[in-house]
Amino acid sequence: MIDNRIATAEEAASLIRDGTTVAMSGYAMAGYPKAVVQALVERKKRGEDLSFGLITGANVPWLDEMLGAEELVDRRAPMVASRILAAQANSGSLRYVEQQMSKMPRLLRSESFGEIDVAVVEALGFTADGDLIPSSSIGMTHHLVEAASEIIVEINAAQPEELRNLHDVFIPAAAPDTQPIPLVRTNQRIGTSGIPVDLERIRYIVETDTPERLGPQPPGTVVTKRIADHLLNFLELEVRKTGHLPPIQTGFGGIADSIADGFQRSGFRNLHFFCGGITEPVLELLASGKATAISTAGLAMSERVEQILNDTPNLSDHLVIRNGDITNSAEVIGRLGLVALNTGIEIDAYGNVNASHIAGSRVVNGIGGGASFAQNAGLSVILIASTAKGGAISNIVPMVSHQDISEHDVDVVVTEAGIADLRGLDDGERADAIVTHCASETYKEQLTAYLRTAREQCGGHHPQLPEEAFGWYRRLKDEGTMLKT
Repeated sequence: MIDNRIATAEEAASLIRDGTTVAMSGYAMAGYPKAVVQALVERKKRGEDLSFGLITGANVPWLDEMLGAEELVDRRAPMVASRILAAQANSGSLRYVEQQMSKMPRLLRSESFGEIDVAVVEALGFTADGDLIPSSSIGMTHHLVEAASEIIVEINAAQPEELRNLHDVFIPAAAPDTQPIPLVRTNQRIGTSGIPVDLERIRYIVETDTPERLGPQPPGTVVTKRIADHLLNFLELEVRKTGHLPPIQTGFGGIADSIADGFQRSGFRNLHFFCGGITEPVLELLASGKATAISTAGLAMSERVEQILNDTPNLSDHLVIRNGDITNSAEVIGRLGLVALNTGIEIDAYGNVNASHIAGSRVVNGIGGGASFAQNAGLSVILIASTAKGGAISNIVPMVSHQDISEHDVDVVVTEAGIADLRGLDDGERADAIVTHCASETYKEQLTAYLRTAREQCGGHHPQLPEEAFGWYRRLKDEGTMLKT
């Protein structure tokens, strides 16, 4: 039926012209197209005048690195996931439209990003009914192919066949026809294995054989291990009080990997994870029997991950790959009562979190799904090192320079120094707890003095002295440190 549409990557990439809007599959480090992207890069290297708007379902680092290096992207949504693209956004050469993951289905349905000319998506193949079988992620692929005028499908034979049994596609209807999402357990299946697609709009099918590999990740450190140890000690106390540990949402990076390693060494059993994306350390918990249920929107691939997929009995009973509508759904997050583990660039004395911009101006990545998880979780935890740049920067500041997560959505703060349980505290008590238990010794006296002065000079329920608070950033710029000398 569609065999006559098989083409080379170069032929398929010809659909993408200067000034078009292109959507690509991929969710975090998984399920993105590869061959067509390489063909676009080669066209730009040959001197072609080519740039386009790029929409994905989440951050996709490989796409941003490849396309950003050749300045192929002139508008980006909903996240940037590389230093290259972030630098272009900060210089103004890239229009960056930052969005929360949970809002993407509605924005795509309402055509808020304009008309999508071409969607390029990776898949394992098609079902007998003509549905698209995703590869290592589902993300927002359904919405992207539904909105695109033309579609290119990359069939990647290098993606593991075990993935075919893991997908669970459930697309909630748009308002006013929305119904409750019938998901009540981490590993429950409520949908189908394929994504409906209009076969008439598929212009090209590109056959590829390119393994997907997550590059080297920053290793855990003494600091991230201490943060993980404090967290696990806290969760052990919580389980003693409540009798159970809810599903856990965690992200990527050194802290997340240290937490997974900590769980591996701990006495916890029957762990459940409900995440936007997972990497090898979380899959190791499944392989060891520590975790029994994992739900994700994307699965970062490696040789070890493929081995785990191949060796785990009854894999589909334990591991589910979902579409982003479900992973980031406030309804599902709240119903499951998740323990949301989020990180940030800085947090202020009251608990407001900046997770995306340095000094309030320069974007690093984007808000992603962190705010939605924090707002709707049963327990919202922020994990952050107390200092950066060898102590020149305090990651606990009087007032954040940019806010992504509100203090009202933060229950617990964890640093390598300790834990502040903020539940049931007023704003002044929250500030005292964060400074006392989480701040670095280097900055504790300075933060305490700030709060004392703010209370004396300003007063009120939430005392702040903006001029003095932002003086910390001026001092860093002028003297290279936030520390008063």
